[in-house]
Amino acid sequence: MSRSPILSVRGLTRTYDTASGGLTVLKGVDLDVMPGEIVGLIGPSGSGKS
Repeated sequence: MSRSPILSVRGLTRTYDTASGGLTVLKGVDLDVMPGEIVGLIGPSGSGKS
């Protein structure tokens, strides 16, 4: 039996506006989270994790 992801992301791009123009921090990210997997996101305070 094949398992389906509980979270699926395709082509995620994130760009922040800055004084000198756009700053792309993610481009074309694909992600699948399968049942039972544990995923964490780390980074310094103020880095945009939320």
